[in-house]
Amino acid sequence: MAAAEIATKIAVNLTENLTANATSNFTGNDTLLHDQQSSDLYKVPALLVVVLSVLYGSISVIAVAGNGLVIWAIVTSKRMRSVTNHYLANLAFADILIALFAIPFEFQAALLQRWNLPSFMCAFCPFIHVLSITVSVFTLTAIAVDRRQAILNPFAARTSKTQCLCVIALIWIAGLALSSPMAYAQRVVFVSEDWPFCLNVNLSQNVMLVYRALLVVVQYVIPLSIMTWAYSGIGFALWGSSAPGNAQSQRDLNLMRNKKRVIKMLIIVVALFTLCWLPLQTYNLLQHIFPQINEYPYINIIWFCFDWFAMSNSCYNPFIYSIYNEKFKQEFKMRLDFMAGKRRLTRDLSAFSSGRFEWRTNHVNTHERNLKHSSIVTNDTPLILTPDA
Repeated sequence: MAAAEIATKIAVNLTENLTANATSNFTGNDTLLHDQQSSDLYKVPALLVVVLSVLYGSISVIAVAGNGLVIWAIVTSKRMRSVTNHYLANLAFADILIALFAIPFEFQAALLQRWNLPSFMCAFCPFIHVLSITVSVFTLTAIAVDRRQAILNPFAARTSKTQCLCVIALIWIAGLALSSPMAYAQRVVFVSEDWPFCLNVNLSQNVMLVYRALLVVVQYVIPLSIMTWAYSGIGFALWGSSAPGNAQSQRDLNLMRNKKRVIKMLIIVVALFTLCWLPLQTYNLLQHIFPQINEYPYINIIWFCFDWFAMSNSCYNPFIYSIYNEKFKQEFKMRLDFMAGKRRLTRDLSAFSSGRFEWRTNHVNTHERNLKHSSIVTNDTPLILTPDA
């Protein structure tokens, strides 16, 4: 099932139960009792509501702040504008969309068992959710393929920034195509006079089932297969082979060490994505094969745990970058110091005179201002070191 619809699945179950009861042969107290039992199945204790609200709210804030910092660093720092960093900025933007439109709105719908937002958002939020997840996983796949090409074929032409931007554009086009059925399907339906809910009303159950299965394959199975192939080749090239008898210079050793560190960072990003989404994707498949699992006690609480774990993936990457990449760490520190009032932002005059803006930070005290030009790197060294870097 598409991640965008999971947030409403439990409530849909309840709606279907109540609707079936209303048209069944049961009457009187039996019907009321059955309705109450169905409703009780999806109740969430008040304490858990508070805990879930804090947890979901926290990952939304962290994801927006952290990924915003990533984009800020890449866009405003000349040395950070490598091909791989363009992909990472795209990944960060997709994670921000998830944090802004998917996490808070769909969480409240599943928690409150109703749609209290404007009607247009019923189609918009699931659409953005599917779009963001698709863009994220396709971007991770593009990074893996690009790194494999650069490391296994060092003498081949390196991907240009123009080509990178074209790939990013294609990723968004593919994402729009895959997510558009969700925008068409979802509409607000009044289950009763005062009970609005966001449901699929425009696609048949069979069509939606095929669509959900397609998303699982396209968003999870195929990309992970490609990334496993790419990083397996990279791992063998960097760790599993060496040129016997050739003495390596310190520069070569440092270059190899940096490559390994960056690849470790990217593999961790992919591994976390896989781990975070595995429980929810497994549930998605099982609830189609065994729909009765949606009637199990506490299944809604289990689903919230799976969903939160999947959504939390949107906030981890900035921390991974700061741990495994010195340039990101430096750029993050400069900007955090600036926001804390410890540094001020200046424009690099040489960049300004050429019509390009290059933001740098420096300490306000006189000593560090005098050392600014000797201490701040201004070359265009790419973040991801490749054989031709």
